[in-house]
Amino acid sequence: MFVHDLLDLLRFEHAVIRLRFSIAQEILDQNPQQGLSLLWETHSFVVGWHARIEDKYVFPLLGDKAKPFSNDHLLIDKYGTSAISQGRKDWIQKYVKIVLDHNLNEEEKLFVEPLNLSGLWNEILEEIKRYSDYTKITGMRE
Repeated sequence: MFVHDLLDLLRFEHAVIRLRFSIAQEILDQNPQQGLSLLWETHSFVVGWHARIEDKYVFPLLGDKAKPFSNDHLLIDKYGTSAISQGRKDWIQKYVKIVLDHNLNEEEKLFVEPLNLSGLWNEILEEIKRYSDYTKITGMRE
């Protein structure tokens, strides 16, 4: 997959999030500490980078259509933090489902319309450089 613009980047990140959650859930039973660590790392990426970038750059261009998705980000942050900190596997499963459903809905309902994001690309690349764990989480280099 080639990343040419912000929507490509967000779709790529959705794939990374799906993969990391899948791995975390697989290892949670055999090695709870490692599984929870991977979940925390991924959750931190979701709320500290991915959702923040959507809220800052994409959603303002979509107006009211994006409001429910921005509200989801608040739910994802709070529920994910509680589920992972308490190590509740049933809550973690619900949290992962919420995030994955949310991302799928973004791709099907929001990321289908062409958006004029070309002027933002260099700004996003600069933000990536400042997010210290970006390469560690995604495997993508500058």
